Amino acid sequence: MSISTKTALPIILMAILLSLSAFLIQRNLILPAFTNIEKDQAKDNIDRVVRRLEGELRTVDFTVYDWSSWDDTYRFLEDQNDAYVSSNLNADTFWNYGFEIALMMDMEGTPVWAGVYDFQAEEGSVDQTGRHLADILSTANRLSQQIDLEADIDDRKISGVFELDGTPVLYSMRPVHRSDGSGEPRGFVMFGQRLSAKRLADLAQQIVLTFTVAPVNQQTLSDTTTPYTIKALDDEHLKATRLLTVDNKPQLEASVILERNIARLGSEITLYSVSVFVLLSLVLSAMLLVLFRNLVVRPILDLKRDISSISNAMDYSMRAQIRNHDEIGLLSQEFNSMLNVIESNNRQLKKLTETDPLTGLYNRLALDRKLQQAWSILTRTGDPLSVLLIDIDHFKAFNDHYGHLAGDDCLIRIASILQDTIKRDTDMVARYGGEEFLIVLPGTSARDAQIIAKSLIDAVAEARIEHHLSMVKPYVTVSVGLSAVTPSPEYSLKELISSADKALYRAKEQGRNCVCSAPPSG
Repeated sequence: MSISTKTALPIILMAILLSLSAFLIQRNLILPAFTNIEKDQAKDNIDRVVRRLEGELRTVDFTVYDWSSWDDTYRFLEDQNDAYVSSNLNADTFWNYGFEIALMMDMEGTPVWAGVYDFQAEEGSVDQTGRHLADILSTANRLSQQIDLEADIDDRKISGVFELDGTPVLYSMRPVHRSDGSGEPRGFVMFGQRLSAKRLADLAQQIVLTFTVAPVNQQTLSDTTTPYTIKALDDEHLKATRLLTVDNKPQLEASVILERNIARLGSEITLYSVSVFVLLSLVLSAMLLVLFRNLVVRPILDLKRDISSISNAMDYSMRAQIRNHDEIGLLSQEFNSMLNVIESNNRQLKKLTETDPLTGLYNRLALDRKLQQAWSILTRTGDPLSVLLIDIDHFKAFNDHYGHLAGDDCLIRIASILQDTIKRDTDMVARYGGEEFLIVLPGTSARDAQIIAKSLIDAVAEARIEHHLSMVKPYVTVSVGLSAVTPSPEYSLKELISSADKALYRAKEQGRNCVCSAPPSG
């Protein structure tokens, strides 16, 4: 046997072994990594769908919250005046909201006003109230029984999904009460948004992702053991499914079919790598193994490590560090692009959940977080915490005289004045409810807070917003209740806010357009 043959046989054998090794590496390491990435991407996509549906449901609930705490709605359920109907209850109003279903009924379940519309008909808006009222009223009566009227006002609600003519409807329902929370409920308000094919197409266009929804039935619940269901339909497509839950109750099943681009890319990379091994292993088997591990396996492992780190930390500001100019680098770029979208959506979602849509100020959710954070920090530092509870004087008279839109403009201007007057980044101005605002002043003594409160009163007065029905001045004024305390276990945030509320009540008794203070009772 010639030396060339003896040399060729080990090289050929090594080539075969290296090729086999390359194949095993691809199958057991690289392809599972791509599969995991593909599943993560599928989860992220179906999460986007569910978040969009949840956003629509939050919009419905916020609108119901606004209407149910409106004094005009409360009065309408008492006297059923025509002015309210002509001003507010028309098809254009609900077309602007994007709602097709609206119902107001009294506490006995008798409808006071109802509207069911089809805004997608060829002939324009079609009133379908007569056709669907009985079904909607039956559903509304059943749902109203599930609302706890003894709970906190913000928690007196029920929302979710029900079916109407085979079409899922996102709904929210709340009892109607006065804006200040006083008095007994006079009935219920329910708004609904149909998830029609056109609506789903619009939502799909917004998130650049086509999806479908289906009702949740007993078979769906019995077949679902995890939050996600990821199933390969074939070599080209993947189906991801997730349940939309409200108050831990499954309401709707959302599904999306995705192209398996990542799996295809993984397969292409695998085929390419093995082919290179087969072609070059005869003369470069040892070098090829090193190069293969450096150029293919290691970047994929690094990418997998980056993805695992990001997934475990749930920090979408992190990025994959792969910068290769090849398919893996492109995959890393695509993954980073996806993270950019997720991070942006999270910021927008955080802003939506923490911002009052009318005034642009922080809402109650953000306010509660700020108060808890400030209380925790100041308990350790021993510095004071002051709060200012601000109420627009005779705002109901303003709304009744100038109209709801002028009232909204007034709230926006007052919010802007308060925001401009408060200078420190550590302070917070939030809309507390209706025409009330609350300002958090960490590290501010009662004396300094008194000065700030007077400057706020002066700033509002200097704006000279016309208010001829005010019994204080011919322009808009505010009253301020102040409370300050050095946080400690002897006091609580609830007592602090309650003291500010009592101080505000005292300011109103003293003629309004002034500031009064009251310390927590402890």
